[in-house]
Formats: sequence, structure tokens, C-alpha cells
Amino acid sequence: MELLFRAVCLALTAAVLVLLIQKQNPELAGVLSIAAICVLLLSVLRYLSAFQELSATVRGLLSGSETVLLPVAKCLAAAIISRVAADLCRDASQSALASAVELAGTFCAVGISLPLILSVLKQIGGLL
Repeated sequence: MELLFRAVCLALTAAVLVLLIQKQNPELAGVLSIAAICVLLLSVLRYLSAFQELSATVRGLLSGSETVLLPVAKCLAAAIISRVAADLCRDASQSALASAVELAGTFCAVGISLPLILSVLKQIGGLL
């Protein structure tokens, strides 16, 4: 909860500064926005250990199988990266480029999840 409070404070402060700077120096406003995003993302990295512990627990339950966890983690990463990139494109008034980034993220997620889908289909076929 503390992280969320800090993230909101940082984001709102950066947003106000960007609005104040944008008319005089739009390039600096863009750099400030990207810097705030980087600081927010870096602050979240310390919570990665909790996800690693959860991953280890799930791996233990699944007998060490990476077949399930790896595609899920990769899809999550693709979703986060494409969402942030698309939002940055929209902030730069490039909505068509943002849509292309979202579409690329969608195709990447589908491509990443294909081994998981095939694994599930094989297990279903084995039950029949």
C-alpha cells in the first residue's frame, strides 16, 4: 500500500510539472514524463521477490514444470511493456502508432501462449 501511495504522489507531481512545462518546453516535458515512468517501474522491482517466491511455490506444486509459468510470465511482461509504450505514444499524440504497439503486444502474447495452449489441448486429448 505504501508503494501505491508513493507511486500516486510521484505520478501526480510529475503530471503537474509536465503540464506547467509543456507549453514552454515540450521536449523537456516528455523527458520528465519518461523519467517519472522509469522511477515508478524501478520502485516496483523490489516487489519482484514476492512474485519469485510465488513462482517457486507454484513450480513445486507442478513438479518443477516451467511449461505453465514461463508463458504466463512472458505474457504479463508483454502486456506491461506494450501498455506503457502505447500510452507514451498516445501522450505524444500518435494514436495510430499506439494502436500498432497494442496490436503487436497482442500478437506477441498469443505467440508466447501457444505452447501453453498446445499443452492444455494435449492433456485434454489424453483424457478423451
